[in-house]
Parts: sequence; C-alpha cells; structure tokens
Amino acid sequence: MFHHTRHLFTGIVLAITVGTVAQGQSTVLFHQDTSLYVYGTVKDLATGDSLPGTDILIKKLPGDRVFRELHADEQGNYNFYLGKRSRYKITYAHKGMVAKHVEIDAASVPDTSWHGGMAMEVTISLRKPFKGSDNALFDEAIGRSRFNPATNLLEWDLEYTQRIKKKMDALKEREE
Repeated sequence: MFHHTRHLFTGIVLAITVGTVAQGQSTVLFHQDTSLYVYGTVKDLATGDSLPGTDILIKKLPGDRVFRELHADEQGNYNFYLGKRSRYKITYAHKGMVAKHVEIDAASVPDTSWHGGMAMEVTISLRKPFKGSDNALFDEAIGRSRFNPATNLLEWDLEYTQRIKKKMDALKEREE
C-alpha cells in the first residue's frame, strides 16, 4: 500500500484550486517501495488543451543540480520517480508560455512513512506571458509541498500558495 496525494492545480497560478487529498491504493507499480511517483498533465490555461512536448526539468535542492530532464507525451502527460531524503524543484516550460516551478520536499518524509512508496499528482496550467510585465513573479515556486505528520502525506503549503495567487491576481489586474 502506498500513500497517494492528489492535487489538481488550475487557474492563473499553479495552485488556485486545490483538489482533494486522499489516501488509497493504486495499480501503479513502484520500482522501489521508498520512492515518490509524481505524475500529471500540463495544460494551456486559456484553452484547457494539453501541451504535448512540454519540457520538465527536475533539480535537486539546494544548488540547482539537474537530476533529470523529460518531456510531456503527446497528450501532455508525464510521470517520474523521486527518491527520499532530497528536496526537488520541478520546472515546466513550453515555447510561448511562462515557465512555472513547484518544490517537493521528499526529505521531510520520515523513513517510517515510506513503506510502499508515495504518489503525487501535479496537473499544471501554463499561460502566455503577461503583457507589459517582466513576469519575474514566475521565478518563484508557485507551489511547495512538505510532509504533514498529522495526515502522513506530502501536502501543499496552502498559505504560501494563497500569497502567490494574490500576487498573480494583482499582476493580472494590471494587464487588463
């Protein structure tokens, strides 16, 4: 059995609406029972269409050391495994769109919680650049996850997400 965390992110920022957090079983086979399986879809915010070929760059933190590079498939789907005891920055980039980043803190998960592995769904929406803006806000992670001992799950920091959302809303208002 593994722990499953599902978060669906849509809207102007990665994490405007957050879906349910659930524990359960899945038919996904893990290559290790101490790995984090990350999967999802990359979409166009304006149209809702998938973004095939989106570049996905995974770096270990601190230091920005490249861990892995991959691309979303022809339906905009992707998946990869992360190991424990590390923090990661995942960047999603597609031509003509603003790149977005999320941070996943697998190091915060205690060894006793890894039995059977974990899974996290991250569905992300990319947008075209804001007009008349340097889009520097997108240099910040738009979502950060960390282990919550109360639920025994990796969860998104919703307070952080709300702060980023407010900044994005202000930037959007200036654009309109």
